[in-house]
Amino acid sequence: MKIAPIPVVVTLAGIVCIGLAIAYNGHKLEQRANAPKPEPIIAIAPNVSVINAVPNTYQAYVSGHGAAKAHWALNLTAQVQGEVLSMSEQFATGQLIKKGHVIAQIDNTEYLQAVASAKATLAEAQYTLQEEQDLADQAKREWQRSGITQQPSSPLVFRTLQLEAAQASADNAKYALQTAQRDEKNSHISAPFDAVILTRDIDLGAYVSVGDAIATLNSTDKVEISVPLSLNQWQNLVDKSTSDVLLRDVTTGTQWRGYIDRFEQHLDDSSRQRSVVVAVDQPFSQPTPLLPGTYLAVEIPGKTLEQVIKLPASAVSQDGLIWYVNEKNRLASSVVNKVFERGDYIYISPLAGQNSLQVVARPLVSYLNEMQVNPVVEEMP
Repeated sequence: MKIAPIPVVVTLAGIVCIGLAIAYNGHKLEQRANAPKPEPIIAIAPNVSVINAVPNTYQAYVSGHGAAKAHWALNLTAQVQGEVLSMSEQFATGQLIKKGHVIAQIDNTEYLQAVASAKATLAEAQYTLQEEQDLADQAKREWQRSGITQQPSSPLVFRTLQLEAAQASADNAKYALQTAQRDEKNSHISAPFDAVILTRDIDLGAYVSVGDAIATLNSTDKVEISVPLSLNQWQNLVDKSTSDVLLRDVTTGTQWRGYIDRFEQHLDDSSRQRSVVVAVDQPFSQPTPLLPGTYLAVEIPGKTLEQVIKLPASAVSQDGLIWYVNEKNRLASSVVNKVFERGDYIYISPLAGQNSLQVVARPLVSYLNEMQVNPVVEEMP
């Protein structure tokens, strides 16, 4: 028996395998062709909460922040020198004192002496002046009795120069007395206005010189709050002052009522903003005293604005955009022009060509323009 060569056997086996593979693939293709087609996948539009936003008329409010400062702040210094002989019991930090209340007494012995000396000098000068006036009158009468009609050639004849010198001496003595009296008065150290004492810089028995620090005082008549505002905020302010400004302590939430005291007429060098100054009268007499240094949130009523849309602050994204649903139930976004904000609400200008909007109440970062959604209307919170 003759055996077939190995290459012939391998070739035959390969041909058989190829045939089987072709037959198998053809069978599978026929099965796929006859199989039922899968159902198409229908995308479901997500629900989004929207607010029907329409323009309306609202009163604008201008908000800002500032620190309360005393109307007057004074570093009281000594105007005369001497030993501190006595001090008032009210001369202590935190005490309220009235205008003119003497808080300390400097030894005034030499100032009383200066006053007495100035009075004596003034009396002598006034005596000399009176003598010169009498001599001048006598010289004029004698000139008239002499029958001479022309005026004297020298002012010494009528003692004019002597009279002027005596008058000048009398004036100098009068002002010297006033100076001495002022120095004696300054030995009684008092508050120039109703004040609260912040610091006391002297002690009983101390020796003070002119210019030494005595105390630091803040006035108690009113406090002022300087509130820097942007140009847009200034446009929302009314032209006249208002007496219904709300102030709130940002730490405790305590509230006070104040008024616009004045408008600054310059721009701050650093912020390039202009400030409005709000004041509160008698801050220490309020149910809760408004202390200088308190940091306050300030809310000022402004103009009445028409065609403004009110939205919850949550409707504005971190990028300053609002998202709304158009007539095809697709999302769209737009940059807004913020007119003002108050509390949890923001007030914007209407979008061009849009009289009403379905604004998304709480937009997500995953939103895309032209995204199909199902709007669900909710009431304004």
